[in-house]
Amino acid sequence: MRPTRPRRAFLHAVLLIAAATAVAAQYALALRGTLRPGWWHAPAAAAGPALSGDDLASASGLDAAFGRIGYRLDTVARGGAVPRLRLEALPSDMADLPEGDARKAVFLRLMLPLVLEADEEIARDRRRLEAVAQRAARDGALAPAEAAWVADLASRYDVRPGPGAVERLLRRVDTVPPSLALAQAALETGWGTSRLVRRDNNLFGHTVETGDGNTTRSATFATAGDAVRAYVHNLNTHRAYRDLRRARARAHARGTVADGTTLAGALAPYSELGRAYVGAVRTIIHDNTLERFDGARLQGAGTAGSI
Repeated sequence: MRPTRPRRAFLHAVLLIAAATAVAAQYALALRGTLRPGWWHAPAAAAGPALSGDDLASASGLDAAFGRIGYRLDTVARGGAVPRLRLEALPSDMADLPEGDARKAVFLRLMLPLVLEADEEIARDRRRLEAVAQRAARDGALAPAEAAWVADLASRYDVRPGPGAVERLLRRVDTVPPSLALAQAALETGWGTSRLVRRDNNLFGHTVETGDGNTTRSATFATAGDAVRAYVHNLNTHRAYRDLRRARARAHARGTVADGTTLAGALAPYSELGRAYVGAVRTIIHDNTLERFDGARLQGAGTAGSI
């Protein structure tokens, strides 16, 4: 996705209410962009936790299934692994769950595996990129195979090739704190209840230009995982989020990791609401203690189950 400037967000007067649930239910934005079909698709899923057709038929069925396999948010917050469940789409009846903690718990457990998988894929590329940078600093040049890989990565991340490309890539090829992604997804979808997420798997308010280039429509994604990958790629490449990437790079330089609350401060360009949008994201993070999931990890390595 190569987004342009965000267009007008929709905001009801109740945004001024401090409660994050009220904000999330009323607040939506749409981010204009041009899709480049295919780059965000995940590999085919392998075996994972067994879930039946009844489990997948409804949000309440998934809630019960999560409990049966021991997938609980308090367990994850204490260091327990997140099951590798690759969600194809959010249940269409999320609004039928009781509003409040019950709905939020299902939404967060649905979203966490998707966010962690997207971050895991980026972290894998970043580790390789760091190793390439170290070898280049030692040897003074890249090996041909490494140069080809860096060129491909530069194309994916909209980085100018040539001298300095590795350093520029290190600022872009990086993960997004789960707390930030979870909060924005909750805000954009009303905790999974919006029409756009039911119809288009659109979790973050993305839009695409129509054929005439003068109007936009909701972006449609084949899977919820594709929407998460497009969101992370947008933060990692769009010029509007350079301050976010700089804050993240400064944290790396200090030997730390930037948290969701810190990076939310650079999200004013995400919406014309500016600082009000930043405040809404931070409220959701704080009120739902989402930063407890910033250290969450997926079970095992290299396996995933589709749901």
